[in-house]
Amino acid sequence: MKNILSVFKRDMKAVIKNPVAILIIVGVCIIPSLYAWVNIKACWNPYENTSTVPIAVVNNDIGTTLDGKDLNMGDEVVSELKDNKDIGWKFVDSKQAELGVVSGKYYAVIEIPEDFSKNLTSLTTDNPVKPNIIYKVDTKANPVAGKITDVAKEQLINEIKSNFVSTVNKIAFSSLNKIGDKIEQNKNQIIEMKNAIIKINKNMELINGALNGTSTNAKNLSEYLNSIKSTMPQLTSGISAMQNGTEQSKDLTKYTRNTLDSSFNNLEMNLNQMQASSEKITSLMKDLNGKVKEEGSQNISTTISMIKEEINYINNNIDTINKFLTEINKKANKDNISKLITSLNNVKNSLSEESSKLDKLSNSFNETGKLNENILNEISSLNSSANNNVKNTMNIYNTNTKSAISKICDNYIKATEEANKLLGNSKGMVSSIDTLLNTAIDGSNLTSDMAGKLEEKLKYFESSMGELSKKLEGISDNNIQEIVTVLQSNPEVMGEYISDPFNVKNESIYKIPNYGSGMAPIYSVLAVWVGGLILTSLLSTKVTPFEGSEKLTTREKYLGKLMTFTVLAMIQGFIITMGDKLLLGVYTVNAPLLILFGIVSSFTFSTIIYTLVSLFGNVGKALAIIWMVIQIAGSGGSYPIQVDPLFFRILQPSFPFTYALGGFREAIGGPLISSVVLDFTMLFIFAIVFILIGIFFKEKINKYTNKFEEKFEESGIAE
Repeated sequence: MKNILSVFKRDMKAVIKNPVAILIIVGVCIIPSLYAWVNIKACWNPYENTSTVPIAVVNNDIGTTLDGKDLNMGDEVVSELKDNKDIGWKFVDSKQAELGVVSGKYYAVIEIPEDFSKNLTSLTTDNPVKPNIIYKVDTKANPVAGKITDVAKEQLINEIKSNFVSTVNKIAFSSLNKIGDKIEQNKNQIIEMKNAIIKINKNMELINGALNGTSTNAKNLSEYLNSIKSTMPQLTSGISAMQNGTEQSKDLTKYTRNTLDSSFNNLEMNLNQMQASSEKITSLMKDLNGKVKEEGSQNISTTISMIKEEINYINNNIDTINKFLTEINKKANKDNISKLITSLNNVKNSLSEESSKLDKLSNSFNETGKLNENILNEISSLNSSANNNVKNTMNIYNTNTKSAISKICDNYIKATEEANKLLGNSKGMVSSIDTLLNTAIDGSNLTSDMAGKLEEKLKYFESSMGELSKKLEGISDNNIQEIVTVLQSNPEVMGEYISDPFNVKNESIYKIPNYGSGMAPIYSVLAVWVGGLILTSLLSTKVTPFEGSEKLTTREKYLGKLMTFTVLAMIQGFIITMGDKLLLGVYTVNAPLLILFGIVSSFTFSTIIYTLVSLFGNVGKALAIIWMVIQIAGSGGSYPIQVDPLFFRILQPSFPFTYALGGFREAIGGPLISSVVLDFTMLFIFAIVFILIGIFFKEKINKYTNKFEEKFEESGIAE
């Protein structure tokens, strides 16, 4: 060990005594960090300035009409884009756009054709035509710009879809409102008409009996037919009123079925999301209780913030659900829906009180650096209460409310379809009966012939009357009110809800606020490797003769020089990671871990590179460069390793870059202990393996490589 240290001490003394050597060593330690810092800063937030990326928009849409109203989706899209500052939208004509994208003035062109609105609204017809949007991109100018324009295109398409669905649904529900109002006005008459048909059917046997005895009961029959005829105007008027309402809704029945089904499915989705968020709050509370003894932990504040975010998300979700349920319940007035609204409000009240207590806990923690156990216990109690309320809410919905809401939709569809079908038959039937009754009454002294004909006609219609009566008996007065409730729903609320039935809440598991911090691992690790290459390029791997050096073995010389290279490399790693954090402000969850991985990675990389150069000379330098190039492509530094060719996916676990990158990411995004231990272990294994190779194979390999180096130097082109 003494001999090994003598080599290291000799190198350090040589540096200290020589000002030029000091200057070079300082430069060698700093230069690799510049590589990392410049590249990280350059890509710090490349999507921050997308508003300057020019994309041409050409609107050729001539518009169309929908339900008697003018509609131009192209103009609506342009109006929305003018308020959108995320992209540099340029509104030009077709000729300017074509010239601009070819010349590189615009990165892409989005063209809305003249039949866009017409084809888009064909969705409401029997022969829908899928509209086109023409998208042209200049991939030659810049590959990243092409990706940005792709995102812009998708945003535009999604906005068009949302606007169109909202517009169509508002128009549809406005039409349904008119139908609902008309049915509401004639509701009592419709109910009376329904009862009249049922009454006629029940008296059909009596009518037939009277006709059989017509020869002796002509007078009684005439009087009875007069009483029946008195109900016919009411019956005819009622059928006409109901048929007018149902005929107008017939075309929209199919469309309404889809929209209502979508609304109720999304209601259930929102309730399930509420339950999932409640379970997540419980999990976070367990984490918070586990940290009650910690002091000044940054993770405590983060956990509190995450709980509050989930509470806010649930409350917003409850507001959306209640808005929809309240609109339905205004007319339906279902106890089950009211119970669900009350239960949801109980959940919201519990969570609001829990949020207030969390604010107190956060303020107390900021002042003392410790969690207040009394407040924490109160929060845990409130959380248990909130969980019980959530479970109660889900039970109410699954047990009662779900079937009640579903029944509203089913009854509306069923009643409308049956009414349309049966009323068409009933109107003609009533007209025929009315004609016969008039004839019968005008001839008050009915002959047997006339009675027989009338009996035949009534028998002909008897089965139809029975079927109609049976169907109408299945429709209660409440069913008619439910139809009116759905048809009179607020068009604005229903249109917006169906076009955008839920919000997507983005949650980052390991939140990294900017792109530069996300790219810091690859550039920092690469800088560490470059630092090792610079050391072997400027410093000699051979021991300069000094007093007593002739007694050193090859192994001692190797290990002594290894100390020099690894110490300088670890200084490089320290400077790189400290600069990442202090100069650039790279986001880190655990800054000390970042610095530690920088030092350990430098030690391992320097050991590998030094060993290769010590054993193989210039060939070793070439091998180190080749290995670096392969690792850049195959270690998953910039792209997921799964998208790389199979060759790289197979080799990736054997690259030291893989574990250095993993360690840096753990420090930046948030450490997972098992991953940190694995990364440290693998880096040390790489270092140990190459040290053993140097110890046991250097002397043998140098016998051949030294001759190779001598021949290369004889060429006169060697350094």
